[in-house]
Amino acid sequence: MFVALAAAVAAALLVTLAAPALHDRMMPWILGRGLGLAAYLDLVALAVVGTWFRHPWRWRRPVLHPAVLLRLHVALAVAAVILVAGHVIVLALDQYAGVGWTGVIVPGKATYRPFAVGLGTVSLYLGAAIVITGALAGQFIGRHWLAVHRLALLGVALAWLHSVLAGSDTGALRPMYVITGGVLLAIVATRFTASRTEPPARALDPADDGVSAVLGHAPP
Repeated sequence: MFVALAAAVAAALLVTLAAPALHDRMMPWILGRGLGLAAYLDLVALAVVGTWFRHPWRWRRPVLHPAVLLRLHVALAVAAVILVAGHVIVLALDQYAGVGWTGVIVPGKATYRPFAVGLGTVSLYLGAAIVITGALAGQFIGRHWLAVHRLALLGVALAWLHSVLAGSDTGALRPMYVITGGVLLAIVATRFTASRTEPPARALDPADDGVSAVLGHAPP
C-alpha cells in the first residue's frame, strides 16, 4: 500500500510539474530521461537492499525483519521493471533521442552515443535475466536462480556507466552519481571485507523467518 501511495503521489507531482512542457517537442526526451534517472535511483536502492541480505552486519544490526526486506526488494524490483520499460519505450519512439528500436535491441547501434547507449542495452538484458530467473525461484529452477542473481551488481554498474556517459546533463548531476555510487561501493566493500572476519549472514532462504509466506510457495 505504501509503494502504491508513493507512486500515486509521484505521478501527481510529475503531471503537475510537466504540464507546462506538454506541448514542447522536447517533452518525450525529457520524460524518457526522467524515467531513466528514476530507474537508476531505484536500481541503486534495489542493489543496496539485495547486498544487505547477505551482509554479515545484518544480524548484528537488524534494521528490518528479513520478510520486510524481501517485500521491499520485490517492490523495488517491480518499480525498476516499470521505470526501465517506460524509459526504453519513450526513447525508442522519440526521433530526437537518436536511439530507435534498433539501438535499444542491438548494443552499439544507436546514433546517439552508441557506446553509452549500448551499455544500457547490455544492462537491460542482464536485468531481464535476473528478473525472470528470480520470479521462477523455488518453482521451476530451484536455487539455480542465485547464480544469475549474482550478476546484479554488474548490471547496476553498467547502468551507472550508461547513465553517466549517455546523459547530456551529467555535469549537473555529478554529485548524485558520486554519492549513489559511493554508497553502493561502500556497502559492497564492507560486505566482502566483513565476511573475512565475521561469520557470513545466513542466506535469505524461503524457509527462514516467514519468507515463504511472502513468496507464496513452499521452499524448494
